[in-house]
Amino acid sequence: MSKPLFFYSDDFARYNFGPQHPLKPVRLGMTYELLAAYGMFEDGLQVVEPQALDVEEAAKTHSREYLDVLRGLRAEGGRSRMLWYGIGTGDVPYFDGIYESSLLYAGASAQAAQAILDGEGGGQVAFNISGGLHHAHYARAAGFCVLNDCAVALRRLRRKYDRVAYVDIDVHHGDGVQELFYDDPTVLTISLHGYGRTFFPGTGSTGEIGVWPGEGYSVNLPLAAYTDDKVWLSAWREAALPILRAFAPQAIVLQMGTDTHFLDPLAHLCLTAQGWLEAVRDVKSLGVPIVAVGGGGYNLTTVTRMWALAISELAGISLPDAVPVSYRHRDRIPTLRDHELPRIPDAEMGMARSFAAKSVREVNELLFPHFNLG
Repeated sequence: MSKPLFFYSDDFARYNFGPQHPLKPVRLGMTYELLAAYGMFEDGLQVVEPQALDVEEAAKTHSREYLDVLRGLRAEGGRSRMLWYGIGTGDVPYFDGIYESSLLYAGASAQAAQAILDGEGGGQVAFNISGGLHHAHYARAAGFCVLNDCAVALRRLRRKYDRVAYVDIDVHHGDGVQELFYDDPTVLTISLHGYGRTFFPGTGSTGEIGVWPGEGYSVNLPLAAYTDDKVWLSAWREAALPILRAFAPQAIVLQMGTDTHFLDPLAHLCLTAQGWLEAVRDVKSLGVPIVAVGGGGYNLTTVTRMWALAISELAGISLPDAVPVSYRHRDRIPTLRDHELPRIPDAEMGMARSFAAKSVREVNELLFPHFNLG
């Protein structure tokens, strides 16, 4: 049986906002090395060198004007317009090669989707951990994201499949993907995310359900700070997962942001690696092809091991919890799973439960009738 495809290049490291920026490209190399230490590339996965996305295909997701501006940033004087397009901010600083490296990230997700269409690697799962850049909009960069590879992969899957789903388990709302498919009934978007007036990007309320033909096909499950495994999984399984099953997608793009972890510095959800992994297992259980992309994750010791867990789960390969002694970061990452749980004060835990219960109730009231769910 052929191996699932894992798209990876050392050139991924060129998507680099600088040493002070929280998005560290080294996390991709650390994950690759961890998988290699486990022998995953000998027995479980086939590594494929990705190619940059064709500009004509990029223009099906982003405006040509935006793409032209990105390309022109290489030229002297081309940066004067970039702030209009979200480039040059604290979130998305300009760097040399921003256009080319963004096309490479998006190209890897497009190729992962094409592998599914072609039945390569078994046709059940393909990986691009550099992807998951879900905040990029039609004509604007945002939230560390320049091109929306998730949307590119979904559009590629739609070449064959009538119904595709996007499942986002990052701590931040998948606003860019939702926006791009907000009126499209053939693409179901689901996002579980932290929510609050000051929490980026400030969108993703339960009332954002789509418009016109797409009404009912955007699912948002906002959650409060200090949400733990039990609350998060219950909300997912009581509200979002039943809708996903009822929609019956023929393929799924799974955005595997790990910034829900209790040690992540940019958010305040309190999941463990193994709690988060349960949602990955649930998505796999649907038995449809999956394009698995990366996403957020800003603690290098958690994002690396959580992606290793998810990749092994989706590829159907069991990994021992103890990290191999050959892994050069083993002193920082001795095991894949968490063996200490977050300590959450009772008052905060109570608020998180109440907030989740409200979100579940609202999603069920708004969207269950649309899918003939009781």
